[in-house]
Amino acid sequence: YTDRLFRFGILSDVHNNNVGSQSNEDIADLTNALSVLNSIESVNMTCICGDITQGGRPAQFAVYRDTVSANSPNTPVYTTTGNHDCGGSSNSTINESTWEQYTGHPLTFEITRTLDNGKNDHFLFLGMNKWSLGTKGTPYKTESIDWLESKLKEYKNERCFVFTHLFFPDRAGNLNDIYPTSNWLQG
Repeated sequence: YTDRLFRFGILSDVHNNNVGSQSNEDIADLTNALSVLNSIESVNMTCICGDITQGGRPAQFAVYRDTVSANSPNTPVYTTTGNHDCGGSSNSTINESTWEQYTGHPLTFEITRTLDNGKNDHFLFLGMNKWSLGTKGTPYKTESIDWLESKLKEYKNERCFVFTHLFFPDRAGNLNDIYPTSNWLQG
């Protein structure tokens, strides 16, 4: 065992809704989780794997933004989109500028942490572009999938953490066939 390098928190499916439209348990849950991660656990950052809203509406994104601002003042929070953030309809797509307005970062991005030993850890966030479940639809833009593939190749000798909400339809285990066909990860 070695000394701890850093700590980060992971959340998913917080499903913030409009204030007053339900029991507000989702807002309370996110508030509690962020407070614990920010204060008690002293994490370096919190990562959320999508569905920060129930239906992708501006008021729900505002609740999320305000909850993060109030309850994680010392700890950055990074998130990716989930199917609920894409509006809840097969024809809906998330608007990147709206997403950035409420989260402070793009749909697909990376955070790199340089460790004391000079090595890097890479946190890769792949956001959904469109409502989709299972193998139906195209939840990720081709350029986003290509971006992830290039990052995994570039950082093949470094540690990567990939954050996404939905698995890659028809690609689980072997994104863009980057592994040899005899590899156990195939399919």
